[in-house]
Amino acid sequence: MSILCAALIVRFVDNRVQSIAAFRPGRSGREVATPDLYTAQITTAIILVIWVISQWGMAAPVPWLGAAMWLTGALIVLMVRTQEHTLLWNMKSGIAIYSLAVIGSRLYLAYTAHLSPEQWAALIGTSESAAVVIANTRGNVTTIILWALWLVIPLGYFAMLLQQVLIHPLSLVNPLAGASELIQRYRTRR
Repeated sequence: MSILCAALIVRFVDNRVQSIAAFRPGRSGREVATPDLYTAQITTAIILVIWVISQWGMAAPVPWLGAAMWLTGALIVLMVRTQEHTLLWNMKSGIAIYSLAVIGSRLYLAYTAHLSPEQWAALIGTSESAAVVIANTRGNVTTIILWALWLVIPLGYFAMLLQQVLIHPLSLVNPLAGASELIQRYRTRR
């Protein structure tokens, strides 16, 4: 699902946003050749690779939440044309943040799984009586990580996308039109 959504974003949204960003008007009616920049497409590919690496081998619900994030983001950037560049960037950065949080949590859990409470105590420099407290702390931190990965970050992502969709009212004439299309329509009407 994530790969399909990334392909749709690269094909339809990244191309459009990249062509707008690279456009330079010519002078005196001359065409200006703009270089083919693929920054938006490369960014999507990098975020997709980071996402695939982060969720590889993860148990549910992390892969499902990530797939929902990709699907929701793809649908919104395909349908909403106002502030397209900002919306696309927010969608990509939200998925990147979630991916890095998953990778960070996996590294933390893998590192702390092999440490005994005595090793924790020696690592932090506390006394031997603190070993029980440190062992309990790992469970608390794991619970916080699970809350963040399963609830806080995904809800924040969906809330951010919803806020971006609702920030501008839809055009009653053409809800899927971009700002430039609406301006052109108002300029040419009689």
